[in-house]
Amino acid sequence: MLRFEVYEDRAGEWRWTLVANNGKTIADSGEGYVSEYNAMRAAARTKELAPQAPVKRPDGTTLREAKEVGYSADPF
Repeated sequence: MLRFEVYEDRAGEWRWTLVANNGKTIADSGEGYVSEYNAMRAAARTKELAPQAPVKRPDGTTLREAKEVGYSADPF
């Protein structure tokens, strides 16, 4: 199961990572936070908003838009 992990880095800032079942990091906060609480909030907000995030193609279109103009919508 995917999980978010929050940790304190060497600079004393707090960060989150999204870890896959195999233990590999698949996403991270990209920035440090001044408190553990703020890192936890950022991870929770990412989790909340991610299902709504579109998947963009290199040309800037989403998969839905690509299908409408005749490109395959199946990225696999």
